[in-house]
Amino acid sequence: MKNDPTAAWAMKISKEDLLAGLESLERTIERFKAGAVSETEFRAIRVPQGIYEQRESGTYMLRVRNAAGGVLPAQLRRLGEVSSRWGNGLLHVTTRQEFQVHRVPLDSILPALRSLAEAGLSTLGGGGNTVRNITACFDSGVCATEVFDVAPYAIATTERLLADPLSLQLPRKYKIAFAACERDCSGATVHDAGFIARRKNGVEGFAVYIGGGMGGKSRLSSLLHEFVPAAEALDIAEAIKRVFDKNGDRKNKHLARLRFLVERIGLDAFRALYEKELAEVRASNPSPVELRPFPTREPLPKSDQDVPVGPPAFMRWLKNNVSPQKQAGFFLVHVPLELGDLPAAATAGLAEILAVHGDGVLYATQSQNAVIRWIAASELAAIFDKLDALGLAAPEPPVLRNLVSCAGASTCRLGICLSRGLAGAVRQELRSSDEDLESLGDLTLHISGCPNSCGRHPIGNIGLSGAARRVDGRPVPYYSIQLGGRLAEGKTRFGANVGALPARNIPAFISELLAAWQASGNPSDFHQFIDKDGKDIAKTLIARHQQAPFFKQHREFFVDWSANAPFSLAGRGTAECSAGTFDLIEVDLVNARESLEAGRLYAASLSACHALLVTKGLQPAQECQTFELFLKHFVAESLVDPVLAGVVSEGARSAAVRNPDKAFTGTAAEVATLVANVRVLYEGMDASLRFKPAARP
Repeated sequence: MKNDPTAAWAMKISKEDLLAGLESLERTIERFKAGAVSETEFRAIRVPQGIYEQRESGTYMLRVRNAAGGVLPAQLRRLGEVSSRWGNGLLHVTTRQEFQVHRVPLDSILPALRSLAEAGLSTLGGGGNTVRNITACFDSGVCATEVFDVAPYAIATTERLLADPLSLQLPRKYKIAFAACERDCSGATVHDAGFIARRKNGVEGFAVYIGGGMGGKSRLSSLLHEFVPAAEALDIAEAIKRVFDKNGDRKNKHLARLRFLVERIGLDAFRALYEKELAEVRASNPSPVELRPFPTREPLPKSDQDVPVGPPAFMRWLKNNVSPQKQAGFFLVHVPLELGDLPAAATAGLAEILAVHGDGVLYATQSQNAVIRWIAASELAAIFDKLDALGLAAPEPPVLRNLVSCAGASTCRLGICLSRGLAGAVRQELRSSDEDLESLGDLTLHISGCPNSCGRHPIGNIGLSGAARRVDGRPVPYYSIQLGGRLAEGKTRFGANVGALPARNIPAFISELLAAWQASGNPSDFHQFIDKDGKDIAKTLIARHQQAPFFKQHREFFVDWSANAPFSLAGRGTAECSAGTFDLIEVDLVNARESLEAGRLYAASLSACHALLVTKGLQPAQECQTFELFLKHFVAESLVDPVLAGVVSEGARSAAVRNPDKAFTGTAAEVATLVANVRVLYEGMDASLRFKPAARP
């Protein structure tokens, strides 16, 4: 082994400093328990430290930072011990290459954090308006197409930025990614700041992108620098942070991300602010970049590079879970973690594997899996046996390994749908289908349980985001469908919205869409299929699967995947890392637009009138009340054009009859005006849910 993995990956912060930083949190928790600190104050203190309350009140999630996704054997073992003792016994890998410990009771937060600190692990900056975990390609350093290894820069940038208290007090979260080549596996082109490796005249450097992001109003990044020497990356990340700190919107969290600043002032104005800050950073004479050498292994003689042959189970695993590194005779082993979950009981055994094989590091991936690197050909059979004994050697084809899902309504307070339940149903559908899953290549399926993008659905080849509709007067879990998202420098794009379906019909839709792709003239390129005929085929399939039946006919449509009770938004509350109320409003506005486009005028009117009632603290029990409350609080108060009183009153009249869709006599033009008025009013709303005068559409 060349170089010490501990020296490469252990952050430059002492255990003593980590433990000392928890003393203030301990005092806050005691005061909170005594009633001297409000819930709002407590949330403001704990969230920047990566402590989130979960859907089950009184339980918390601890999000541990892992720059570039690396974790050492002793740290992995400690993560498992913490999850077993104080959590739910499962470690969860996120799309930002972090490890989360779930369902930690309030009284267990401090013991858990102290135990993590003893292993050199911290949750600081794991949430809130902070510099978030800095990511890098999981195979950087061993990938055949890379320009150079970018992971050391992710670690160095983390250490530089987190040393500044300002990094924990930004207008909103600041996300940074490093990509080792133009394939952009880390998603640099959809980050607040993205660095993509370049080599120019023999000099290593980066192309720099800014202002990207997913979620509400997703935006592709803009090119800030075509090329800068690699040593300047840390200064650039700091300068961008300073521009964001001084100019980001601190009043309206709905418009607080860096991308909204770039949109508001324009790229040229942003560049001018940035150049000023960069000059000041350079004038301060920051310490030079110190890159620690990462662990590698001595080259193997050709005689030791032959891949072994073994039983069928081993050969299936070898085909699906093992990839050659650019270093001859060495391999990267994929450890599939279904839904990103790693049983705590398996961490000790996995840590033992890391201590004996490879480079001594476990790498979390953006697809919520893990990899072990620098495995010699002669070690593959032993690695398979050891992983198989831990239940971690399932031979997953890439399409299943690339199936990403956020936590959804199972734990997240923002979750609308049980996205993990749908992911399991899609996985089962694909496994039972007639499709050759290996022929689907690296197709990506991304699922988010709400309009936010924790599941990164905008860049999934097939992206799904949770929503809700009313059928037969009852709420039904639905998913909006986006097709054609992808990552690659110069080719990154967000998926196109093609419609929405009941959650229960999503697995069949995906199976039929993939079958249509494989039967097309170009089954090797999903993007060409989507751009040519795929969208039209998808819309035909959506029309076939569109309508949920009435409640008495098929009650399962009114129950979400993996749920036992009828679907509802009970337990959904204010998000701890974004403006949750805004997401509820967006669901209604999307429903209104889609219903209007489909000619369902009553449904469009109902969704439009319902959208903003939450800002008044109103939750109508019946559809007719939705229209009546809108008349009282929005039309009568002239927040929308008073001329809309007629179409809203028509909605109230129709709601009282057996078939409101047929009874509704409002015109498409009237309903379109209603929807547009509500949209304009919403866009003028501030973070305190107050409305300011807005021009009529």
